[in-house]
Amino acid sequence: MNQINELFTNAQIDLSGLPEAEQMEMIPLEPAYKKVRYISAALVAVIMIFAVWVFAFFQPDLSPYGYIGAGLVTMLAAWMVYYNGLVFHYMGYAIREKDITYKSGWLWKSMTTIPFNRVQHCDLRQGILDRRFGLSKLTIYTAGGQSTDLMIPGLLPDTAEKLKAFILRSTEQSIEQE
Repeated sequence: MNQINELFTNAQIDLSGLPEAEQMEMIPLEPAYKKVRYISAALVAVIMIFAVWVFAFFQPDLSPYGYIGAGLVTMLAAWMVYYNGLVFHYMGYAIREKDITYKSGWLWKSMTTIPFNRVQHCDLRQGILDRRFGLSKLTIYTAGGQSTDLMIPGLLPDTAEKLKAFILRSTEQSIEQE
């Protein structure tokens, strides 16, 4: 039993010695991505507003509460468009020696870090608006994951290609070192 205890250690780490995640210098997304976010949100908002007001218009016995509800949906749609532009300034990514980090969010903040030795594969994507504004999305999948584990939108295609190549090269090197 003592031999097992001597081979296995799991000492506690002093948290004060760990690096601060906030000290990472985040690289902002391309400014054109803000337009993509505004347009996407505006399209959804217009559809929401149109659907609610068409419904309200064709309800002859709609109570005042129905119109209040339609007005609230309109305000919610306007807030959604505003929020999508506002949150853009809180998005960014960072590349370090052994991992990639992406952060987003203003009210609901999110920071995701993926070590290169966990990357299964990467791909680049472009939606209709992305193509129109000359942007790409880098998607990163990790081992054991069924879905996208990290997606960095709002990248120039050249930057996305360079990031993809760097991540795959770093993944290969980390596997060779293990």
